[in-house]
Amino acid sequence: MTTIQDRSLLVLIVDLTPEKWGQRSQHRMASDKARSRHNKRSVGPATLEDTLSSILSFLIAFSSCHRDNTFVLIGAAGNEVGVLYPRKDRMGEVVGELGDRSVDLIEMREGLMLGAAEIVGRCVRNPSKQGTSIVAAASLALCIINRFMVSSGNKESTAESLLHRKEDKGILGMISKRASKEGESAQKEATEERLEQRRARGMLSPRMLIVQASDDYTPQYNSFMNVVFAAANNDIIIDGCFIPSGIPNQPKTSTFLEQACDRTGGVFSKPMGSAQVQGGLTEVFMTVFLPPLGIRNELNLPKVNTVDFRARCFETGASLDMGMVCNLCLSIFKVEPKGGYCLTCGAKISVKSDDKSSNGTSKEDSANKKPRLEN
Repeated sequence: MTTIQDRSLLVLIVDLTPEKWGQRSQHRMASDKARSRHNKRSVGPATLEDTLSSILSFLIAFSSCHRDNTFVLIGAAGNEVGVLYPRKDRMGEVVGELGDRSVDLIEMREGLMLGAAEIVGRCVRNPSKQGTSIVAAASLALCIINRFMVSSGNKESTAESLLHRKEDKGILGMISKRASKEGESAQKEATEERLEQRRARGMLSPRMLIVQASDDYTPQYNSFMNVVFAAANNDIIIDGCFIPSGIPNQPKTSTFLEQACDRTGGVFSKPMGSAQVQGGLTEVFMTVFLPPLGIRNELNLPKVNTVDFRARCFETGASLDMGMVCNLCLSIFKVEPKGGYCLTCGAKISVKSDDKSSNGTSKEDSANKKPRLEN
């Protein structure tokens, strides 16, 4: 176990989408009422109040682990994204090596509740049908981490960064590395070595924790994976906590978060049932996500044994083994979109099919072939 104590920088993103939390609250009330008739305890799901209370306890514990630990809390709801803590008037004080990083518990609680209420209120006034802006929040988190690293003098030079960076082949490279155990092990060892060097030099160890309650929004997949690749190239760990609702026909996990955690070497957890209530969610945060990066190898933390890397249809969200790709924005579809236009970028899509004059096959044979999409 390393003897160097981590100085951690944590950016926590919490999903505040009022529609999803409202559904959970109604389901919780009905479930608790039915179970109370039989003298049974609640089995969730967690409400927004439960989640914010657990996050508050987690952040207090995190700031107590090291005097230089720093955290930023970001809220996301619909198209609305904002920093909940520290507030705007204190952001400049917190950033920087000589900044005031002391935590006022009353100020933190008020900032969390006030900021969450502001974002939820803006989301209610301007509702969105395009999912939760987890991608925008994660992009903001990367910018904040970079600002902290530069201000505190912990940012690596461009030359050092290029020495650490290797060719990235995106999704295909990620899939191929999963298939090669040797490549995966070598990559993990190299990342751990760089993190150990960063700790030895007294540099901040940045990480991101995403607490998500909404469904994955498939059209944001490309953007989200760009954020993940950027985090991986800069040795930023992404942890993920998906809170299932327990409502029938609603997802029990987040494929996006699973891939992000797998790619960056983070921890993924999806507490279900009673693990979300009566302090269970607080226990998950404390035991799974609180340990610093330097001691995680010594702990028996949750692991995702199988990660689904299959592409998803941008229209239906279904996983695909074969589909059509828009060669302008790389959106993936199971069948040709209605109207002949890409649903993501709006470009005109033309389907080319080979005829007998070009390849010597009959029209019946060519009709059975998969068409190509071209813009």
